[in-house]
Order: sequence, then C-alpha cells, then structure tokens
Amino acid sequence: MKSAAEQIAFDEQAIKRLLDAWGLWRDTCRFDKLRACYAPGATMVTTWFDGTASDFVDASIRSSTAATLTQHFIGPSTIEVHEARALAETRLILMGRTKLEDVDIDVTCYGRLFDRLVRTGDGWRILSRMPIYEKDTLAAVDPGLAVQLDAVRLKTYPAAFRHLAYVQASSGATITSRIPPHNSPAQRELYAEAQTWLRAG
Repeated sequence: MKSAAEQIAFDEQAIKRLLDAWGLWRDTCRFDKLRACYAPGATMVTTWFDGTASDFVDASIRSSTAATLTQHFIGPSTIEVHEARALAETRLILMGRTKLEDVDIDVTCYGRLFDRLVRTGDGWRILSRMPIYEKDTLAAVDPGLAVQLDAVRLKTYPAAFRHLAYVQASSGATITSRIPPHNSPAQRELYAEAQTWLRAG
C-alpha cells in the first residue's frame, strides 16, 4: 500500500502524462484519444472556442482539414493534488503556420494552461481548462516578404494574444472574450475559485 506521499507522487506523474499526451493527440489528429483526456461534462476554453470539451473535439475534427499546421509544445507543470481532485498549471507554446493575405506566416503564442482535474474510474481526466496567455509574435516564413496587418483592427484584440486572434479571426473564428489576462485581477480570481473547488472535494 502506498504512503500518502507516494500516492501524491503517483498521481502527479499520471496527471503530467495526461497533459503531455493531450498536446500530441491534438496535433496528430488522434481525436478518440483526445476525447478520452476529458471527464464527463468537461469544459474547454481556447482563443477560438468556449464550450464543452466534447464540442471542442468535434470542432477540432472539423478544423483539421484546414490549411493550418498547429503544434502545442507542452512544458513543465505545477500540480496540486487533494484527494480525487487536482489543479495543474502548465507552460505552453502554441505554434501555427498558415497564410495571411497570401503570405505564409508563423504565429507563436506563449502562456499557460490552467486545469481542474478529477480522478475517475479510468484515471485522471481534465474537468475544465482555461488558458492564460502572456505574449505572442507573428512573422513571415520568408523574411523578405512583408506581412500587412490592419493596425486598428489588431488593437481590438487582447494584447497577450492579439496576433493569434487576428489570424484566427481572419479565418472566420469568433475570439473568446473571457480569457483572464496574465497577472490580472481576473487571474487571481480564477486561482482563488480553483482553490475553493479543490478543497471542497
């Protein structure tokens, strides 16, 4: 039988494996495996989606035929386990390659993924996910080409991910409005609510 410390270490390792796998399953279009990362009734927020995790996977399937290459680099995680609930905050680099005004571009966004997780009969699963973005960049793949952006429109998007939002909106996406800015009162509220939820389990 595991000690309390051994059980927490075991749970943390299992959660980290889940979070690492999420990025690979999403990027390689293994959607059945991606769907299995979520608990029943899970929710998901991204720059372009706000709804149930099931609908997010369905939307990801539909968008997988688009001419955009997306990669999620999943970095280190800070994980806090309390009985059958856990919180995880994970470094993320989101990298996309697509076209903007007929120019091949790379857009890169840096931030974190903030997850609530629950232990189910099938293991740890994501119950809710909220991203927190810090900064982003956009550049032409060919440095000799200029990328023309509408400066007025660009400023209408949140500063931390405005280039990513600009590109996604140009492809018809609706940009999510409730992602908390980095180190903001909304972020602190998110953390406080998550701690209350964690201890209530």
